[in-house]
Amino acid sequence: MRVLLVYPKRDPQSRVRTQFSQERIHELLFWPLRGRSYGLQFNGIETLAALTPSWVNLTIVNENLKDIDFDADVDLVAITVMVTNATRAYQISDRFRKRGVKVVLGGYHPFMIPQNSLQHADAICVTECDYLWEQILEDARDGKLQPIYAQPEKTDMTKMRHLQRVRRWDWLHHISLTLQASRGCPFDCEFCSIIQMLGHDMRYKTPENLTAELEVIYKNDLLGRWYCRPIFFVDDNIFGHPRTLKSLLRAIIALNKRYPHYHAIFGSQMTINAYKDKEALELLEEAGFYNIFMGLESLDKATLKAFNKLHNIAFKYEDAIATLREHGMEVITSFIFGTDNDTEACFEAAYEFFDKNNVLYPYFNILTPTANQWRRFLEEGRILTVKARLYDAHHTVFIPMRMRPKQLQEGFINLVSRTFDYANITKRMLNVYVQAPKRKPRLAVPLPLEKLIYHKIHWTLGKLGDRDSQRFLEGLKPHIWSGRIPMAAVLLQIDQHDFAVRNRLTLQEHRYNLDVPSWSEREHKPVQGEGLAAEIAMQLR
Repeated sequence: MRVLLVYPKRDPQSRVRTQFSQERIHELLFWPLRGRSYGLQFNGIETLAALTPSWVNLTIVNENLKDIDFDADVDLVAITVMVTNATRAYQISDRFRKRGVKVVLGGYHPFMIPQNSLQHADAICVTECDYLWEQILEDARDGKLQPIYAQPEKTDMTKMRHLQRVRRWDWLHHISLTLQASRGCPFDCEFCSIIQMLGHDMRYKTPENLTAELEVIYKNDLLGRWYCRPIFFVDDNIFGHPRTLKSLLRAIIALNKRYPHYHAIFGSQMTINAYKDKEALELLEEAGFYNIFMGLESLDKATLKAFNKLHNIAFKYEDAIATLREHGMEVITSFIFGTDNDTEACFEAAYEFFDKNNVLYPYFNILTPTANQWRRFLEEGRILTVKARLYDAHHTVFIPMRMRPKQLQEGFINLVSRTFDYANITKRMLNVYVQAPKRKPRLAVPLPLEKLIYHKIHWTLGKLGDRDSQRFLEGLKPHIWSGRIPMAAVLLQIDQHDFAVRNRLTLQEHRYNLDVPSWSEREHKPVQGEGLAAEIAMQLR
């Protein structure tokens, strides 16, 4: 049986990029050779590939790296669908179904809006798929596909071992490979759709199974032997059960000792309370963690309460950043803009926070309503568009309470541009890597190799005519030459500057009027269960 497993692009027509797609890094490293790259490996298709039985001839296509062969001789096409790539997923599905090829859709979008997804597929999966994937394949083979597949119980992660299929060349086109150690989150943030599908109970893989997955990478990945390989755990909150996490970290430390010539560095998502656990911090440091993604979301306590993110209120953001930095880890600080309490002043407050704490990796989001929040906004009449491709946290898709939509979009663009201006990036890098006493950065490699990469990037920037980036690189040269600032960190900042430049194009991609009054400025009558808005809202899980 021939199966095509697809992860679609976000929007092929858009010139805007996501913040951590990181294609600029590969472009500079490999130029003048041309090829596609994508920062983070998509773990969903890797998990399904690992569960695929041997009697299936499987082809994997991440459309960010490869074109889809729409004339391929396949029996089934399986597509993983997120909100941001739903429009493209439907286009792909419709083209294959027109040829008579069966299509199954899975992921968060079919889970959230099953009725709409069924219009573009022969079958959908609306839960985790670990126990169902082989059944779906067998049903497709036997011509017995069911319209909807749903696991009656949550996946027992202690029994899961998702061994990646070895694809060394594809791996080289990613900055970070990915694994998943756990599912679930004990918290209940209003804007989060994760817990609706995966639940509150933390479910972890065993240390033996997780290290077996890592060992496949350690044995076969080339980048980790030549340089260093970032590996990101895509868990929504890997710190959800600290004691279990610590057992996993000890197993990773033992595995690292067995492979001394492989250089892995790790990242994951955690809640802010992790910085108070000294034992966890020491184990994270010893295991090789170099960045931690934290959803800080807002500096306003009222907003955090509205989000039901009460755990953030009890801790100091500045202390969390400083403490993790002492243990060799930088915090990717995720903020959301456009909440009901936000005015235009929220952008300046965020900038001052990044500046004061020398945040190297701020992560920017415009509030993108999902789940119950989306239903509420729709029924109130605050949704501006239902086009899924704009639900990417970089476009304004609703009417804010205390800002005009245009003020939110322009304020967001200006904040991103200002934060990733090269002068400000330079200041933060000097404060983190040069002024403050610090051990050798995790991203550093032997100095001769650092200098070689410097010359390659400097030459490439000149050939591409990117004089601004070239001047930025030249300004940091003494510190790169002394081994204080690693070239990998410099490349990440050049990439973030490129994101900021292209993010300015978001304003042009809205096909509706953003210059309309804020919600608080107008008289409004909620839909309250009537009309098309209520009908659409009822279809959302």
